[in-house]
Amino acid sequence: MDHYGSYEGFIEYHEARGREIPDTWDNDFIEAALLVATEWLDGVYGPSLSGEKVGGFTQTLEWPRLNAFTNTCPIYIFPQDEIPVRVINATYEAAFRQGTSPGSLSVDYTPGKYKSVTVEGAISVDYAQFSSSSDIQVQIGIIDRLMYPLLTGTGSGFSPLSGGVSRV
Repeated sequence: MDHYGSYEGFIEYHEARGREIPDTWDNDFIEAALLVATEWLDGVYGPSLSGEKVGGFTQTLEWPRLNAFTNTCPIYIFPQDEIPVRVINATYEAAFRQGTSPGSLSVDYTPGKYKSVTVEGAISVDYAQFSSSSDIQVQIGIIDRLMYPLLTGTGSGFSPLSGGVSRV
């Protein structure tokens, strides 16, 4: 499997939410959207997931995982062969956006060279400035909410299984 979810699951998920799937979206189109959505989801959220890939570095997808758990109480520990429904549903959400607007999940960005440019008496232009590339990354609220219970906040030094830690 090279993506999360299925064609049938995609159709069922969106129809249950009252979304119409265009007639032009055949199996191949949706499978391609699921692939792009899976790659995007793994790239954005993968570093913050608990546990490690069952197949190690050579495993293409982030799931299934060993020692993966939720950040909720009570904590749920995932079996090593389980892909959370939240991951699959998040993939369906991202795939719908990919299908509706191809390329919208991973927008390229070239920062402006100057914050503002002024030609005295003629024109003045202000450019948006971002402190990092993460400021301009695509954020989709429903996907953030679906994925939140699976994220550990890597780098925070906190694990719901072991408590807080800090480097001295």
